[in-house]
Amino acid sequence: MAPCRRRHRRRHGSRAIAGLVSRTAIISITRFMNQGLVVISPILLVRLLTVEEFGRYREFLLYAGLLTTISAFGINSSLLYFLPSRPNGVRQMVRQAVAMTLGSSVLVVGGTLLADYFANGAILGAVALPVAIYVLLFVNLDFWESYWLALKRPAPVFAYTTGRLIARILVVVTAASIWRDVMPIVWSLIALEATRLLVSFVAWRRAVGIGQIDAVAQESCWREQFRYCLPVGLALILVTLNKSLGNLFVTKTLGVVALAHYAIGTHIQPVIGVLRNSVSDAVLPELAALKNTKGEGALSLWRRSTVVSMILLTAAGVVLFEFAHTFVVTLFSPSYEPAVLIFQIYLLVLVREVFDFGVALRAVGKTAPIVTSSLFAILLNLLLLVTVLPIWGLPAAALAFLISRWTEGVVLSRSTMLAYNIGVKDLARWGDLVRVALAALLASVVFYGSFWLDHFGLVGVVLGATVFMSLFIMLLLAFRVPEAVAVVGRLRKTESIPAKS
Repeated sequence: MAPCRRRHRRRHGSRAIAGLVSRTAIISITRFMNQGLVVISPILLVRLLTVEEFGRYREFLLYAGLLTTISAFGINSSLLYFLPSRPNGVRQMVRQAVAMTLGSSVLVVGGTLLADYFANGAILGAVALPVAIYVLLFVNLDFWESYWLALKRPAPVFAYTTGRLIARILVVVTAASIWRDVMPIVWSLIALEATRLLVSFVAWRRAVGIGQIDAVAQESCWREQFRYCLPVGLALILVTLNKSLGNLFVTKTLGVVALAHYAIGTHIQPVIGVLRNSVSDAVLPELAALKNTKGEGALSLWRRSTVVSMILLTAAGVVLFEFAHTFVVTLFSPSYEPAVLIFQIYLLVLVREVFDFGVALRAVGKTAPIVTSSLFAILLNLLLLVTVLPIWGLPAAALAFLISRWTEGVVLSRSTMLAYNIGVKDLARWGDLVRVALAALLASVVFYGSFWLDHFGLVGVVLGATVFMSLFIMLLLAFRVPEAVAVVGRLRKTESIPAKS
């Protein structure tokens, strides 16, 4: 019986790993699409706008992005935690999230406008009104992604994000092509978000009206949801502010042209966020279901997620670092060549993002360390920016953020070990992580010299990346990394199933 149980556990574990990787892949694809305006549109906009106009556009996105994060406060993402544990209270939890988001956004936007007024426009300047309107429209009734992910329905997420991506890119590029000015682009985005808000309101009302959300009313739990969102929201704000500090200092001290270069240099930031957060959002509902489990049981799935993160982030990082100059100069023109060094420095953040300690701590209700570590990181980043930026210029901003993020990771790792009463040895599956790193190192020999670009030009980027990825995957299988073996085994099993006639 014992061997049978062990085989059953191995099969169950293999299916769990494959399921985690599959959900992560789907979520990553949809998140990349949702980040399309940030990732794709600059490639087009730098050819339609001058460097100065593009810098003004990035300044608008900087203010809007920061206020959007503060207004959202991580409220919608709380659905990933509450819906799996409250299957009969979906409607109530969503209503609470919508109401809390509305109140938060009104307070944040109103307070910012008031502060900007008393500061004589020193905070938001000429874009104060459009930023305020855009944030209010963007944040509210935007719970769909978390709602569907919590119910493990990735297909609607894919459709929603794809449609939103296409609409936003078309609006931005069309406005830039016609007017070649920032403000028409901004007001076009506002009109698009107003349309999305209206459609979302109608869709939710129809869903509630025909009883598709839940049939059983449940007692409200405002206090519980607020207690969960408070530390998570504060930590999210601090992390976002930490990421935005460099942009804020650059635009206020060096101007919008320098901001344009810095924005392109940190263009990898959305990619890092998408890959890391996709793994985290795939694993958090599973951990929420195991919230009463302590020690080894609670950490097992999280350890798997770090290996998945390591595979995704390492593969992306090696390719992007090798072709950094080609990516920047080809995609954004030679005018943005000063951004290459910033781009390469920022890639080092990838190694830190492998470990999302916040998920492990949130799963057992230990959220206070997330806030304190984020606050420490932002203070360190601020100190480095004030002292080093005037001396070294733009690269110093990227280095300051890199150092602050790594320091934050060290602090959070200690908090995680204390929360689970474990040591460094048990914090992660170090053997698998080392095998992933070794596989990436050995596979990167295909990038020795400049063979791909010298012989194939721009096509060599695709060819080189394909060869690297193929060799990387083969080495992962040769080293018996469980996550890679499980996914390949599942794919082979799927292919071996005969089609129904």
